[in-house]
Amino acid sequence: MAPIKKTTGLGAPPEKRVVKDNAGSPKARKTAARLGAVQVLYQMRLNNQDAKSALREFLDTRVGFELDGDKFVPADAELLEEIVSGIAARWADVDVILAKALADGKKGDPEALLDCILRAGIYELMASSTVDTGIIINDYLNVTTGFYDGSEPKIVNAILDKVAKAVRD
Repeated sequence: MAPIKKTTGLGAPPEKRVVKDNAGSPKARKTAARLGAVQVLYQMRLNNQDAKSALREFLDTRVGFELDGDKFVPADAELLEEIVSGIAARWADVDVILAKALADGKKGDPEALLDCILRAGIYELMASSTVDTGIIINDYLNVTTGFYDGSEPKIVNAILDKVAKAVRD
């Protein structure tokens, strides 16, 4: 009888990392951390998962692995962890700012992924005063355009710009 072949299943990570943890420029690694933060927040929301376990799972199974034939720049793990844990710790503060920005713009509640993008951007604008506003907004706009073709990037830009003026001036 032939041995049973072990399969990894859909979406399972490859057996080993294919990208070194230090591959990619510092800027690319920070951009990857912002995308990763959005993905972790989305995973938390969909799976009703806490920040710590969702982050650990993401770092263990996504950072530095090949996905669908593409090799991605690994995220700056320190920035990724800071964003995710910071949002979890200041969820209520981010909620208040997001609700006000949506109400001011006469926008309804955003769908789940857009909400995660906005939360990550808002948190960084609040907490990362040493990082230029334009860098933060631009990276989250790039994340948004990676997922959406419609008016969502304009919405993200408008909301993050409004929030930046309120929390950084």
